[in-house]
Order: sequence, then structure tokens, then C-alpha cells
Amino acid sequence: MKTYLAASLVLAALPVSVLAQGEPAAAPAPAGTGCYVEVASLMADPPSGIGELGAAIRELDAKLRPQVEEVNALKAEIARLEARQTQAQGGQAGGEGASEGFGDETPRPAAAPSGPDPTAERLTAAQAELEAKQSQLKLDYAEQQRALVGPVQARVSERAQAFAAAQGCGELKMARAPDLATLTTAGSRNVTGEFVTWYLANKS
Repeated sequence: MKTYLAASLVLAALPVSVLAQGEPAAAPAPAGTGCYVEVASLMADPPSGIGELGAAIRELDAKLRPQVEEVNALKAEIARLEARQTQAQGGQAGGEGASEGFGDETPRPAAAPSGPDPTAERLTAAQAELEAKQSQLKLDYAEQQRALVGPVQARVSERAQAFAAAQGCGELKMARAPDLATLTTAGSRNVTGEFVTWYLANKS
């Protein structure tokens, strides 16, 4: 869950592409020209980014950070408990092998039944607690994302439609890092800087 609040998860909700709407600009690009905006750049503060998207994501992160830290602490505890169990099981196996050594003619008495294993009990409880906290975190993330980031995403999408029309882009893609090489090879135009400048000048 360490990367659960990564910006990529939030940005994934942005539309992959925005079809240009409205009248084209006075000197439109050739029909079908593709344009793209690097979504990672939109998170930066002005003048290189639009600012408000990054601010919304940081607020989302701050809201859910305590829950994320609880989940990470439980994961670390579970890892320690599992290591302790593995170590204990290895020690028991080693003891059994020693009792069967050559020349040992006196069989050892069977070990007395032990009581409940506190490590196993805590491991079971921690795993159940982790599952519950992860489920709650997913619900809270979705709720806070809608409340904090959703309005900004909707505003960016709406403004992107107007920008695409003004630039004469047949299609404006919100490009994530894995998309950049393909878009560049296909001849799409990077309009990130132009979009940011236009967005900041037309916020009102």
C-alpha cells in the first residue's frame, strides 16, 4: 500500500483522450492531427504546471496518510511474525534430525503437547486486521478522490476540450509516461507547455 496514493492512480482517472469540440481555430492544424499533454507535468506548480491538480492530490494524500501508515505497519509486523514462525519450524526440524543420529539407542520421549502458539494467533489476527484496513482504505480513497480530486479532474477535462478546439487538434490525449514513445513515433504533437499556459490564462 506504500504506493497506493501515487499520483498515477489519481491521474489514471483523467480521460485518455479528448475529442476536439466546437469551431476550429482560424489556422487549424491538418485534419486528424494528434496532440498530447503529459499528465505528470500538470501536477507541477505554475508556471510549469497547473498547480491545483497537484494540490488536490497532496490534500488527498494527507487525508489518507494515517491509514496508509497503519497498513504499512501491519504488513511489517506480519513479515516479522512469518519470519519468526519459519525460524521456529526450522529449529524443530533440526532437533528431530539430531534425535535420529547414529548410535543413539535411547529413543527420546515425545514432546509434551504445547499450548496455543501466540505467534500463530497474532499472525492470524494481524492478517485479518490488514484485510479489513485495506478494504476500508480503498473505500475512503474512492470517496476522498471524488470529493477532492474529482472536481479538478472534471475542470481539466472540460478545459482540455476547449483547448483542443482552439488548437485544431483532431484529438488531444492525456499522455502518461508509458504512452509518450508511441505518441511521438506516431507524429503526435506535444502541447503540454501551450496547454498549461492557456489553462492558467483562462482559469476564470
